[in-house]
Amino acid sequence: MLDFRRFLPPLPSSLKRTWRNDGYALLKSAVSPVQIGSVETLIDEQWERREGNIHQLDILTGKYAGRTFLMQEAPAETRNEAYKLNNLFLHNPVIRDLAYSPPIRKAVTDFLDGEPVICNSLNFARGSQQDAHIDSWYMPAPNGGPMVAVSIALDSVHTNNGPIFFIPGSQRIPPYKFSDGRLNIIAAEAEHCMEYLENEITKRSLQRRDLVCNAGDAFIWHGQLIHGGSAIRDFSLTRKSLVVHYWRATDVEPSHVIRDSHGAYLRRTLRGELSL
Repeated sequence: MLDFRRFLPPLPSSLKRTWRNDGYALLKSAVSPVQIGSVETLIDEQWERREGNIHQLDILTGKYAGRTFLMQEAPAETRNEAYKLNNLFLHNPVIRDLAYSPPIRKAVTDFLDGEPVICNSLNFARGSQQDAHIDSWYMPAPNGGPMVAVSIALDSVHTNNGPIFFIPGSQRIPPYKFSDGRLNIIAAEAEHCMEYLENEITKRSLQRRDLVCNAGDAFIWHGQLIHGGSAIRDFSLTRKSLVVHYWRATDVEPSHVIRDSHGAYLRRTLRGELSL
């Protein structure tokens, strides 16, 4: 397979060092204003043409908080809440275009040490306000392989609109294994897991940071990095973003992968609601 990385400039050594030591990287101006506009148009279309739309929408705030709807069934007022719209990557090349913009693709390929494959995408209108967590609790890569996540800012991110928070260096904490020997979170054991992580954070003197960045920047993090969503101080402000999770293609059964001009992606969503 052609290794396209040799056609792109190498990643700066400072970026590689931050990734190695702290488990994250921030790519400035990774996507263009035109690309951002194309995603915003796509989201408008999802809301305006909901009939027959079976993409799943998780509501995070308001009277419907904690509920999941099909887009075709979502109450109109939920658009004004914090929500995440799941897995537009499967049917929309606009999403894959951003997910595989050259700077992002180069970095993700280097960090995975192999060809990436999209396994999940989430579109947010506002900050998630999600508690501290680790992505491998919910979608660990097959065969114990690596995972990388990217949040592409479609709005500027600052302290008032609920920025991502993260704990640099926390990806080096040995993963907590639940009673079944896996990384997937077991709700009844979550308290013990958090105690373990808090002890490790204290022992290593790790400190929380908030992400502040501009529209078009891409924040990349290791699948074991502890992170979450800060409180939204001003709910009138949006924090639109596209979050994409990637596995390494060689860890996935070849029959489960599709490739196009953008890159590789799963032919079936992890939730199982959509497939090709």
